[in-house]
Amino acid sequence: MIEDVDKAYIAGLFDGEGSIHFKRGIEKKKKHKGEGYRYSNSMRINMEITMTDYSVLVWVHETLGVGTLRPKTVKGTRKDGTKYLPQWKWRCTFRRLEKESSKKCLINIFIIF
Repeated sequence: MIEDVDKAYIAGLFDGEGSIHFKRGIEKKKKHKGEGYRYSNSMRINMEITMTDYSVLVWVHETLGVGTLRPKTVKGTRKDGTKYLPQWKWRCTFRRLEKESSKKCLINIFIIF
C-alpha cells in the first residue's frame, strides 16, 4: 500500500509535471489469426510525468509498480544558445482493463487523487 505522504508527493508531481490523456477511436491492429489487419474501436488512457530529475521518476516507477521509464528526445536549444537538460518520461498506458497491470496503474493513480 502506498503511504499518504507518497500519494501527496506523486499527486504534486502530476499537478506540476504530469498529464493524463484519453483517446477514443478506431485503431488498426494485426489479426489474431492469419495475415492482414483488422480495425477496432478502442479506448486508451495515457498517464505520464516528464522531468529532468531521473531519480524522482525512478522512485515514482518503483512506488507505483507500473509503467515505463525512458529518455525523452529533446530538440533545439534555448534562446541563449545553450542545450536543454536531458529529460526523462515515466508513462503508464493501457487499452484494456482486463490486464492486471492496467488495473493496478489506474487504481494507484485514482487513489492518489
